[in-house]
Formats: sequence, C-alpha cells, structure tokens
Amino acid sequence: MDFLTTQKVSKGHGRLETRILTTSEMLNPYSTWPGLAQVYRLERQFQWWRSGRCYHTSNEVEFGITSLSRMTASPARLLKIRREHWGIETGLHYRRDVTFHEDATRMTVGPTGHVMASINNLVIALTRQAKFKNIAQARRWFAAHIPEAFSLLTTPYSLS
Repeated sequence: MDFLTTQKVSKGHGRLETRILTTSEMLNPYSTWPGLAQVYRLERQFQWWRSGRCYHTSNEVEFGITSLSRMTASPARLLKIRREHWGIETGLHYRRDVTFHEDATRMTVGPTGHVMASINNLVIALTRQAKFKNIAQARRWFAAHIPEAFSLLTTPYSLS
C-alpha cells in the first residue's frame, strides 16, 4: 500500500475545519487517463461553534486526480494547492456574481452568456491592471472618468 496522508486543522469564523488528504499512485498502471500521476481523497469535517458549544457538524468527501507526481506535490503540498484553488474560484465567482450580477442575468440564450462572462473577466483583469483591488469601486471610478476607461482599453499592457 502506498497511501500517504496529511491533515490540516483550521479555525475561524466560528468554524473548526479539519481537512484530511490521502494520495495514492497505485491506479497509475491500470489507468488510461492521460498524465495521471496520483489520485486523492479529500475529507473535510466541519464543526460550527457558538458560546463554547458545537451546534452543528458536517462531513464532505471529494475524490480527484492530478498530473502532479509525488516528487512535485506531496500530500501536504497537494492539500495547499487544492485549498488555494478554492480561494481563487470563490473570489472570482463572488466578484462576477455580486459586482456584475451574472447569476441574475437573462442573457444566457446561445453564446451570449459565454460572451458576457468573457467581457466580465476582461473588466476584472483590466481593473486589476489599473491597480484597483475593489472591482465595484473601479467600476464607479471609471464610470465617472470615461477618458481613463477608454485609455485603459486602448493602451497596450506593460509589464513594468
């Protein structure tokens, strides 16, 4: 058996979260999945606390595959990568839903939804390029400064 396991406990926002990640390379010789290096099982256990008492618990189990080998990603590193992915994912979706109201739009017929999502991603990238951290604040500022907004659209991106 080649199972390797790591565990991480986090506390915050009235919640205690335990994440247990177990990896294996045993399926690699049997799989035809291109680039498969490891499979993993991620278990998340949640406890919600108030006034020193646990009032709710829940468990989630996720199975996944990765092309990252154990040499590249130990179980601890894979757990960190997996956690960072959700930070990016939830941050982007939150911005797109709250700032651009994507979930409330009716522009979903045909390719329109994909086009609007691409435009929203472009706006997020451009406002970040302009050094804004708050997308809603950037939208208000550029709405009041049309020449600067146009300049942002037409000026080539500089890495400096």
